[in-house]
Amino acid sequence: MNRSRLVAAAALLVLATSAPTALALPADPGTSSAGLTAAGALDGTTARPGVRFHGVGSFAGPAARSEAFDISDRGVVVGAAAVPGSGATHAFVMDPETDGGRLTDITPSDPRSTRAEAVNRSGAVAGTLGIVPGAGLPQPFVWRPRTGLEVLPLPPGAAGAQAVDINDAGTVLVVGTDSTGVGLPVGSFLWDPVARAYRTLPTTGTAGDGAVPIARTLDERGGVAGGLVSPAGTGAWHHTATVWQPDTLTPRTLTSGGGSDTFATDRNEHGTVVGWRMDTPGTAPKAVYWPSADAAPVALPGQVAFEINDGGRIVGIRPVPGAAGFPFAAVMWEPGDGGRVRTADLGDQGLGSYANAVNSSGKTAGYVVTPGASSSYEAGGWWNPPQRG
Repeated sequence: MNRSRLVAAAALLVLATSAPTALALPADPGTSSAGLTAAGALDGTTARPGVRFHGVGSFAGPAARSEAFDISDRGVVVGAAAVPGSGATHAFVMDPETDGGRLTDITPSDPRSTRAEAVNRSGAVAGTLGIVPGAGLPQPFVWRPRTGLEVLPLPPGAAGAQAVDINDAGTVLVVGTDSTGVGLPVGSFLWDPVARAYRTLPTTGTAGDGAVPIARTLDERGGVAGGLVSPAGTGAWHHTATVWQPDTLTPRTLTSGGGSDTFATDRNEHGTVVGWRMDTPGTAPKAVYWPSADAAPVALPGQVAFEINDGGRIVGIRPVPGAAGFPFAAVMWEPGDGGRVRTADLGDQGLGSYANAVNSSGKTAGYVVTPGASSSYEAGGWWNPPQRG
């Protein structure tokens, strides 16, 4: 499975899964390192037996920023890392089994910041050139180990676009943006590498006038998870969790369970959907999962669930109240029978962490906030899965 982030003002509450310098989530509670060493816990308590974080470094040295956004079933990690002599970050690929696990810069000649968002089983990477709002319009790309970088055409009606996911068939999920330079989305699209054409994700008309499909993940059958986002006043947006069915791309909205806003961030092969729900507009979201498209959302002890693998392991973030630094901690949830949830904090250095993606074996990609000589920085990498007790 793969993840994505969207630099778009309309996605402030939706896809902000990277560093605190990227889009913020709707609330900003604190963080601490409490609860990182408990053992064998259930129902909202935390444990992390056997977990270890493996940092990937950066192009600018060991104490420079990087973030990991996806990890393939083979363990290939992709993301963005600082480049020397510049404030920019570049998209990277890191295969721990080749070249000593060194980072490969897949956009070495681009002066802009770039980012690798997702990687499939064959090592093809989807990402974006020009990811900083106000620094030019973003462009989607695909990078392949044998053929290198391909910049994709823009979707119909879009002035810019970001590639946010890719499946094993090479289909690319792209979110189009407008010409304002701030990344307002205009729709979501699937790029067919064989037909070399886009398919447009439709809306339902049930989520309010002006609803825009904002997609986040693409599965191996061609189904999509995300939401319909519509204006709800100045600077406010309403979110309706939605999945698009494989082949037909027929949209299906999910029940809110009594919440005001919902958003779907991923769906596994068994039909389980993860994401978040707001109880009332403008409040902090709560992590949830839908056991099926017909079911009501079930609460998880955290803020946002970002991804689920086919084994049912879910990764995301929980808020850590009262912290002076970055206010989130990376977490893994494993729902079980009777509503019980095994929760494992993946750990950090007491300054916060973020989990973005999980592969089939439970390895999780993200970053930890790390103390530096003058200030803290995000260190990208992956956690091995918690040992099952």
